[in-house]
Amino acid sequence: MGGGLNAALNSGRTSLQTNQKAIEITGLNIANVNTDGYSRQTPNLNPYPALNFGDFFFGTGVTVGSVGRSHDVFLDGQIKDKSAESGLENSMVNTLAELERVVGIGDGSLSEEFDQFFDSWRQLSTNPGGEVERQMVLQRGELIGNTFTNVYNETQQVVKNINNTITSKIDGVNLRLDEVAQLNNRIAAIEMSGQEANSDRDRRDMLLKDLSELIGARGFETSTGTVSVQLANGMPLVEGDKATHISAVYNGTDVNLELDFGTTNISLDRTALGGEFRGLYEVRDVMVPDIVDRLDQLAYTFATEVNTAHQAGTDLNGNPGQDFFVQPATVAGSASSLAMNITTTNEIAAGTSAASGDNTNALSLLQLEQQQTIGNDTFVSYYGKIVSTVGVEASRNRQAQQGYEDSLIQLQNMRDGIDGVSLEDEMINLMKYQKGFEASAKFLATVDEMMGTLLTLKR
Repeated sequence: MGGGLNAALNSGRTSLQTNQKAIEITGLNIANVNTDGYSRQTPNLNPYPALNFGDFFFGTGVTVGSVGRSHDVFLDGQIKDKSAESGLENSMVNTLAELERVVGIGDGSLSEEFDQFFDSWRQLSTNPGGEVERQMVLQRGELIGNTFTNVYNETQQVVKNINNTITSKIDGVNLRLDEVAQLNNRIAAIEMSGQEANSDRDRRDMLLKDLSELIGARGFETSTGTVSVQLANGMPLVEGDKATHISAVYNGTDVNLELDFGTTNISLDRTALGGEFRGLYEVRDVMVPDIVDRLDQLAYTFATEVNTAHQAGTDLNGNPGQDFFVQPATVAGSASSLAMNITTTNEIAAGTSAASGDNTNALSLLQLEQQQTIGNDTFVSYYGKIVSTVGVEASRNRQAQQGYEDSLIQLQNMRDGIDGVSLEDEMINLMKYQKGFEASAKFLATVDEMMGTLLTLKR
């Protein structure tokens, strides 16, 4: 009889302790209801092994066998993948908006400067000997050269801003890689001892999400509970408790990245990266050079065609027309160096003779405005295609960025519904464990009373 009551006392005691522990876990969930990345924890209750009392087996209580962590592997992988895609598009938003401004159409744009340049020649053709009209032609020639240079310089400022952004993000990436390696070590040690490293796993998942968003890193969990982190091309970033840092290498003003293995470094091109870094590389190494190449082609063709037309005339000094602009030696670099060659109004070859009223060459040069001088394009329509290319990419980027952002919100909501904390569910659990605790206390009091009665009988 006494053995049975002792077993009952143990059952009540373990029930009291277990329900108290379950209430603590429920309280932890409630406390972290607004914590980003927190995964709901659940006590897994197991009965103690039954003992033989005579012809019967009696249970001896209950224990919290483990604390489960709600974790949907598929959703977690989807969130990380979408984070990389969202990071790529997000990083391009500001740079593309800046490029749209740089190569826009409006006041002070190259498009307007072409119109103003040819309009000055149109005014000159109505009064070929006019000093004011000639001064305006010189001024507009200088202004369009300055505008080409300004547009080029502003594209390089975009490149400089991208380089500064890349540099500012490297330390953050390396710190996260170090922390993942440290968490790998701690998680493996804790779980090897039979305990759960739930909070550490939550923190590691948040870091992996950040790394996916920043550099497109991918994580693969091993049998020991550690995570191997790799770049998109398979290069290792974290293996066990060892992290490989990314370092910056400067080539002039450009910043390039390398993996630092201590004794050797391996260069990383944009195809090795994902996330924000990939987006920044795409704009810096693909879009901006393409814009500059096309600006150079436009400047080179414009200078060459105007020079050829100007050379066909005669200036007021009776000399053959000179190059109007300094003739670019090559296409590359033309936009950044377009400058006036003639410096005085008398050097403008408006006619085919030295007569001040001769406007024949001005009229001939004016035809360049509507001629298809670059493939099937005029100067203005060719520039319009540059503007259109940037505009289309910026529009695509904004739509993609919004799409990925919406997808991430939906995935995060699904994740919160499955793995996150529901206050309603936790309040129900709290009441359940509270009732269990109270019942256990009542059970212990009852058994204690029975023990007292039994001792009184023995007296």
